Amino acid sequence: MSSSPVASNGCVCDEQRAHDLLRRMDATRPTATFKKVMALTSVGVFVDAMDVYLAGGVKSTLVDTGFATNEQTAAFLSAGFLGLFIGSLIAGLVGDVLGRRKAFQFNLLLFGIATILGALAPNMTFMIVMRFFVGLGLGSELVTSFSMINEFAPIAMRGRWCAIGSTIANCGSPIAMFLCLLFITMWSPLGQESWRLVFVVIGVCAIGVCIARQAMPESPRWLIEHAKFDEAEQLIGCIEREMRDAGLEPAKEVVSEQVAMDSNSHLARNLFLGIVMVIGTSLTQYTYTTFGPSILKSVGLATQTSLLSTTFTLLAAPLGALIGALLIEKLGRRVEVAGAFVWVAVFAGIYAFALGSGSTALITVLGFMMTIGFYVLNASVISVYVGELFSTKYRFRCAGICQGSGKAVNVFMPFAVTWLLANLQPSVIYFAIVGVALVAAVITIAIGPETKSRRLG
Repeated sequence: MSSSPVASNGCVCDEQRAHDLLRRMDATRPTATFKKVMALTSVGVFVDAMDVYLAGGVKSTLVDTGFATNEQTAAFLSAGFLGLFIGSLIAGLVGDVLGRRKAFQFNLLLFGIATILGALAPNMTFMIVMRFFVGLGLGSELVTSFSMINEFAPIAMRGRWCAIGSTIANCGSPIAMFLCLLFITMWSPLGQESWRLVFVVIGVCAIGVCIARQAMPESPRWLIEHAKFDEAEQLIGCIEREMRDAGLEPAKEVVSEQVAMDSNSHLARNLFLGIVMVIGTSLTQYTYTTFGPSILKSVGLATQTSLLSTTFTLLAAPLGALIGALLIEKLGRRVEVAGAFVWVAVFAGIYAFALGSGSTALITVLGFMMTIGFYVLNASVISVYVGELFSTKYRFRCAGICQGSGKAVNVFMPFAVTWLLANLQPSVIYFAIVGVALVAAVITIAIGPETKSRRLG
């Protein structure tokens, strides 16, 4: 590699010990320790996915019941993305400097408490403030979760495992919309304020996951990077014992040559690429999913019909993530990501024309197809590719900058979409999605390095 992975006095013995520990870590296979990491990270992002679509699901209800104005709901959504932006940056710095576990410890607790307080909100101003703290707590979730899986997963199947985590996590999307459909339109024990129950359910789930995460181990790669060799030795030795007990042989070395991500000379390029891909993924996805019910209502659908249509389209979330998981090691990162962006552009363009057809079935099917593309991107960009672009030394903070950039753009998205819905045709929103997706596809295929089956620096 171009630089030593040891943050110490640089003596030869430390460099050799670091090399040996990294080699042993590269040879590990999935064991109980890895499965624990996989479960604790995936369930956290599952709660994150539920929350994202909860906001879009209750938005129209808050306006219809007079609890909020359109401008206030835009501020509500924007406050969440602002919190996500700041939380992403903080998590990246904490994860690289103080350790991966510390970045995990309090984010879901903050999210859970703020969500429950939001459910008790006396007015919309209080809800907007709580939404900021919800975002602050969740901002670290995507940064920490998939980077953690990335550092524990076996090299040959790293992309597959990260994408499987995304598949599990994104089952939360349709479940969140179903909760909105259940409590808001089908069973309303609190009348017009039954949306509060959805917040309570998700907040309690987040606190439960936070408690379970106290068992999360530290990343051996971070320990090695910071010259904590004895701790790394103990954890890697535990994984190796689990392998022997399970009758698993060490994994064969897949590749040993240097690649773009091994050298910090490519840091600026990879950071630019990561920012473009994350903005392309999050801006297109959140624009559609957050405003889907509102846009359908604007073209004449009833509240229950719009929620039902959106719930069905979000069944494509775990399907898209699963497709991404199955193809990520076959197609490679660049081809899958660029292809998914083109897929989104094609179906967003068709969807824009279909909005005026008056056919709920056609709109729903096209939304389903578009959503598949969103979640192939989610599984490949957010879960896999971004974390592989950077060395261990910079992985969390650079992933945090990429994730934060996507959230920063989305701070302004609710106001822009609200204005467009008030002044222009809804189809304009989907033509904008087409443009963003095509630009991201071109940049990815033009400068993206292939990181499939490559050693993490």
